[in-house]
Amino acid sequence: MYNFDELGKKIGDINKRIEMLIAKTGLSYSEFAVLYTLAKDGRSTQKKIGQEWFIPKQTVFNVCKNFRQKGLVQIGEQSADKRERAMSLTQKGHDVADPIVRASDKLGERVFARLGEKNAQKLFLLLTHFCEICDKEIENTPDIQTEI
Repeated sequence: MYNFDELGKKIGDINKRIEMLIAKTGLSYSEFAVLYTLAKDGRSTQKKIGQEWFIPKQTVFNVCKNFRQKGLVQIGEQSADKRERAMSLTQKGHDVADPIVRASDKLGERVFARLGEKNAQKLFLLLTHFCEICDKEIENTPDIQTEI
């Protein structure tokens, strides 16, 4: 498990850096996720945001409710799932979100420019390969049932 432990620590280190960036915006992780997603995608559902950012649906609901009350988010047409409606940013929402997205994107560009294109490609290739190997190995691992 040592390698998985080390990987977990490195992922935690990366998450700390993302949290540091988000802290500079004055937003919570959940608020950032909603604004960033709607600014980048144009529209989305609460369910999709929750799944992509690993946020409980009640938390996303509360953030969206708050943003609607502040005039940042509006509810639009129904999504493919008729039980949910897609949301989008209002102009006021864009005024808030767009500078945050630009700053986040520029930070990513600077970080990956310093890492270098070849190293970035290697990183993503290795992570993809790692996930593929994990999937196969998990499939081949017998269930370990226990009763506590």
